[in-house]
Amino acid sequence: MLECTHFHLLGVFMVLKDNFKKEGDFLFRYRSYLPLVVIPFFVLCLVSLPQNLLLPRIEVQNFFFLDFWLGTDTQVNFVYNTPLVIFALIVGLLGQGIRILVAGYVPRNTSGRNTKAQKAEVLNTTGMYSLCRNPLYLGNFLMMFAPVLLLGNWLFALSFILAFWLYYERIIYAEESFLTQKFGDEYLQWAKNTPAFLPNFRHYTKSNLGFSMRSMLKREYHSLFGLATSLFLIHWIISVYVSWDLVVAFEPCISVFFVVSAVIYVVMLVLIKTTKIFEVEGR
Repeated sequence: MLECTHFHLLGVFMVLKDNFKKEGDFLFRYRSYLPLVVIPFFVLCLVSLPQNLLLPRIEVQNFFFLDFWLGTDTQVNFVYNTPLVIFALIVGLLGQGIRILVAGYVPRNTSGRNTKAQKAEVLNTTGMYSLCRNPLYLGNFLMMFAPVLLLGNWLFALSFILAFWLYYERIIYAEESFLTQKFGDEYLQWAKNTPAFLPNFRHYTKSNLGFSMRSMLKREYHSLFGLATSLFLIHWIISVYVSWDLVVAFEPCISVFFVVSAVIYVVMLVLIKTTKIFEVEGR
């Protein structure tokens, strides 16, 4: 009886593992679309929960000697919550910085934007990969969390963290299943000593390759523009909703960041399409 129960539980466990991997493989192919999944929930939170990006400022206009007859005119204007904007920018740029450190050191055919299937010619265990097993996803989390922070609502922020974890947990499981099959004990030994997500700086190991600026720029100009665009659009949507006017005053820091990143994006796109400046052997 106990043996039957044991085999039954083992069978259930194997089915759950297979389903987990299938879900992970599916989500891996469409991992770039997580921000789109969050948008409806963002809109729901915006219309039903308080936001803190725009703060009310009451202005009282006096009419001096006409006060006795006309009284005063009170207007409510809104100003941007600058500390919140700066905090969101720091979080987003920290995530971009992590991705830059990964992209500048990795060899070809690893840590890429592949979506059709898992691939890895070598196992990355140095540099950022000596701190945690998934530094790109850590960077992605911080970059996607930055526009979430602009709403200034803790419930929405916690909901995003939960959604990100459920989404990427399965992707990471599928990736690690692939890497275990491909690299065997080498991967298992590295994974045993390296945390999955939160960095551990005690075991940092210098990268075997030098930092390649050209390789980094080629890999990351998309993500920089994506970060700037998401921050700009989210702050514009919140401003439009609060003011009920399509023409709003843009937040200076976010606007400058967006313009600069757009220029970089266009220049990089043209150079990559027309030249081979950013082709680096082995990267």
